[in-house]
Amino acid sequence: MLSNTTISKLADALQPEIVEEIYNNEKYFEMMTELIGEALEKKLGKCDETLFFDLGMILIDRIEFK
Repeated sequence: MLSNTTISKLADALQPEIVEEIYNNEKYFEMMTELIGEALEKKLGKCDETLFFDLGMILIDRIEFK
């Protein structure tokens, strides 16, 4: 059985590659597009489609995993 320290170090080593794999997955982009769109509509209501799209794309680029 591995110690908690060893498991934590393994997770630290794998994290960058796992995060990159998630970011590059088409499902991630689809999910983020849908969730950000829902959140924007909830906060702003219906607004100009170009503004809505531009805000969504910027937010997708700014949201990061811890």
